[in-house]
Amino acid sequence: MRVVADRVEVGVARLRAEERQRLLNHELSHRMKNLFSMVQVVVAQTLRGAADVDDAREVLSQRLIALGKAHDILLGGAAERAPLAAVVREGIGVLEGASERVRVADPEIEVGAKAALWLALMLHEMTTNAMKYGALSVPDGRVEMSWSIREGDDGPLLRLAWRERGGPPVRPPARKGFGTRLIERGLTGQVGGVLSLDYPPEGVTCVVEAPLRNFQDEG
Repeated sequence: MRVVADRVEVGVARLRAEERQRLLNHELSHRMKNLFSMVQVVVAQTLRGAADVDDAREVLSQRLIALGKAHDILLGGAAERAPLAAVVREGIGVLEGASERVRVADPEIEVGAKAALWLALMLHEMTTNAMKYGALSVPDGRVEMSWSIREGDDGPLLRLAWRERGGPPVRPPARKGFGTRLIERGLTGQVGGVLSLDYPPEGVTCVVEAPLRNFQDEG
């Protein structure tokens, strides 16, 4: 009887392991489809807006690195979620020296895979713009990146805020490139949120607010 019981136990353990493997494969397949879909959008829009091949190569390379680092964070977890602070730091830190001049200190929460990827890409664009034209283009400039949760009518709301200070006087862009459109539509389109992107003279301000459950959606 003991032998039979041991065999049953081994069989059950094997079935559980196979089920976990199937779930893992399904999760990875789903995540990769989302990633490839984003890559297609990024490549198409980057090539469309590039001035020449060299410009396209450099911009595309940096954007794909930002996506890759966010995806690495997701692969490090057991579920399709990632710590928000880690996503923020990776999105900012793709560009050398940027992370040291962006202050990030806020409550630890997790966000879903899609929100994490789009947020990393959005922050990469914000950081790139800040280093070219904004607060990070001068030695004394700085950026404050913060987030908070408040109660809304239909549940908790997550509010993300990017504020630049100490840079050259800001002027609104003459036209909207892919980066600006990505900032305005990319993340908010995924989380069903509201975005405010303003250009006061003292520094660019970008605020995103959406239901927390949408940020944490794993779909």
